[in-house]
Amino acid sequence: MTSAAPYASTSLADLLPALRYADPHLLAARLEDVRLPLGWWHATPLMEIERVIGAEALSHQVAQALRSLWPHAELGDVIPVLRLLGTPGVEPGRTVAQVAREAGPGVVDGDRALASAFGSILDRLHQRGVPREESEGARVRDAVSVIARWLPADAPAEVREALAVLQGLEQDAEDGSSLVPVPVPESVEDEVGEQPQGVELPAPREAFENHDPAAEVEEPHVGDDAPTPPPAPGLMAEPLAALTRLVGGWDERALVIAGQRMFTDEPAKLQDLGERFSVSRERVRQLERAVADSLTQWMVADEDGRAFAGHLAAVAVRLGTVGQVAEVHALHPDHARTVEAMGVPLGDIVARLLPGGTLVGTWIVQGDAAALRAVMQEELLAACGDTPLAWDEAVALGLRYGVRGEVLADWAADIGRFQVRDGRLLYWGRSLNDRAAAVLALHGKPMSMEDIHEQLADGTAINSMRNQIWTDERFIRLDRNLYGLRAWGGEEYLGIREMIAREITNAGGEAEVNAIAEAISSRFDVSAASVRTNLGGPGFARTRRGWVRVADQAGEQDAPYVPRNDVASTRRCFVGADGRWWYRMEVTGDHLRGSGFPVPAGWAARIGGAPHREPVQLRHEVGETSLSWRAQPTLGSVKPLLEHVGATVGDQVFLNVTDGHLNALRLPAPPDGLSPETGAARLTGWTAAVNPAEAVEVIARRIGMEPGQDGAALLERLAERGDKDIAELLEQALSGAVPAF
Repeated sequence: MTSAAPYASTSLADLLPALRYADPHLLAARLEDVRLPLGWWHATPLMEIERVIGAEALSHQVAQALRSLWPHAELGDVIPVLRLLGTPGVEPGRTVAQVAREAGPGVVDGDRALASAFGSILDRLHQRGVPREESEGARVRDAVSVIARWLPADAPAEVREALAVLQGLEQDAEDGSSLVPVPVPESVEDEVGEQPQGVELPAPREAFENHDPAAEVEEPHVGDDAPTPPPAPGLMAEPLAALTRLVGGWDERALVIAGQRMFTDEPAKLQDLGERFSVSRERVRQLERAVADSLTQWMVADEDGRAFAGHLAAVAVRLGTVGQVAEVHALHPDHARTVEAMGVPLGDIVARLLPGGTLVGTWIVQGDAAALRAVMQEELLAACGDTPLAWDEAVALGLRYGVRGEVLADWAADIGRFQVRDGRLLYWGRSLNDRAAAVLALHGKPMSMEDIHEQLADGTAINSMRNQIWTDERFIRLDRNLYGLRAWGGEEYLGIREMIAREITNAGGEAEVNAIAEAISSRFDVSAASVRTNLGGPGFARTRRGWVRVADQAGEQDAPYVPRNDVASTRRCFVGADGRWWYRMEVTGDHLRGSGFPVPAGWAARIGGAPHREPVQLRHEVGETSLSWRAQPTLGSVKPLLEHVGATVGDQVFLNVTDGHLNALRLPAPPDGLSPETGAARLTGWTAAVNPAEAVEVIARRIGMEPGQDGAALLERLAERGDKDIAELLEQALSGAVPAF
């Protein structure tokens, strides 16, 4: 069996080495094609490029690049293989520009001549019109000559040693010996010792010297009721048998290196393998190169190997620019079976040998994986960043880069947190706000907070989500519990009191109570009774019977706001010896991500906040934030301040505002074995050890009670405030109960 494509892994850079050193921007301007992967000339097989754009188009692209980038270089120097093939026009001294000029007066004729020269290489690579009788030895000798001529002066020593070996073999060939290197048997090497001057191919084992290894290949039993499906068209019928025949001639070291280092997700260390075989790390590296060389030579010089190379090329064509290892396993019945000598599934070996492919996690990517990820992420974000992209449009975008629709959803999710929902591709961002915006964009209509939360389904607390949406300008509140995207437009619902103030302003500064109640209740999910109740509260003043105005005159609006519970009656608020009130917060991940958060009304009023008034601007050591009060008082992001004091998730931090300056104190983690009374006092900011009686005195003073309180009165006051955590610890201390840990 012979392969239709023995050189299936050859890329353009293999034939035109100057591509590897040219300016990437100049190359992109002349060789990029929307139908091809980015940087395809470096690693994508020419067989695949021909399949996409055709041999003629490929040859003309190369001709244009030659004429514009290397016009004064000899054509035979730029494409050395042309001299190997004896192509006309590559005689020494004939430059690219000369070959183009001699073809005719116009640019088209010049390009045609250069394209014809390159096309002859494609014909030879793919065996179009090439005689099968061509001498293999002559081709190898010519190749050795080209390598010797183009080898750089600063080439590594091992490369020069390898060339010397090839030249020696070439000389032997002139005396009638074979050009193919003969493997050194392991037994001979063991007698002589390590051979650092060269790298031999894996040595055959004696057990395989006198019989056909294919006869020992036993097909796995699949079961009578589960017939093995035939391989897909274009794939090799029995790739497992072919590879097994090859590795049957390898020694133990080659098999172990291949199975435990080359074709595994967790390669063994060179040091470990060296100790196992009593050789150096460098020797293991040499043996690994020898295994790779053996596979390469097999796929070029052996009939089985050429068929296997064609099989790899066919698999690569089916996968396109990106594919998954699991797909490789499913493409052929043999791929799911194990190469027994290595202990590795054939599919894993095929995935790592695909021409031009790079294994990135579970993905096989043709060409520059990082560049492909970056450009596709950018294009997908631009296409569906604001509005979800219809799936057929997403598939069309993916196909421009050779990404099949079957894997696009998984690939998009991997490169940039994209998701497919309801037949559309949307950006499922990193933050909760991004994901909430994606949900709204997907549905295209306002939703309740509960509905948005249900669609997120990521375990986020609804209160945390609500706080973040309230502080994000992308969202607009359209009713009491209805939210949309601000880009959609619509009348924003600001809360009952703000809506009343807006109605009064729109009416000229004074409006009738009944008219206000009817106007607001007809547009929003608010009862007329609620509107009338709010009209009787602070912020509005009666002008005459049944009419109101905003209380903005004679100091009415500037009157201090009196909350229902003052700061002394507010949970987690404690007074220091200097009379300043501190609010204790427990740091969460949301705080450290920069989210705003609600604070108690009693403490907010203490630092100057009031409902429906301008936000209170606050400074701190590393920046600014603000306290706003709509439905409830909310403190903006304090992430920089928390980072400044070294707070982490679970820490207790005390906040205080003095003259517009926000201060933060981090309570260190408590030591082990803390007593209940000391733990209770610690939650008020008192860090010294106390006995139960002292704890009662400290806590009472910290929550604003008069001195001389007994334990029962203090527990009752703590319950009224809602300080359940402090009350439980203090009750344990006063009762003498031992806390359970």
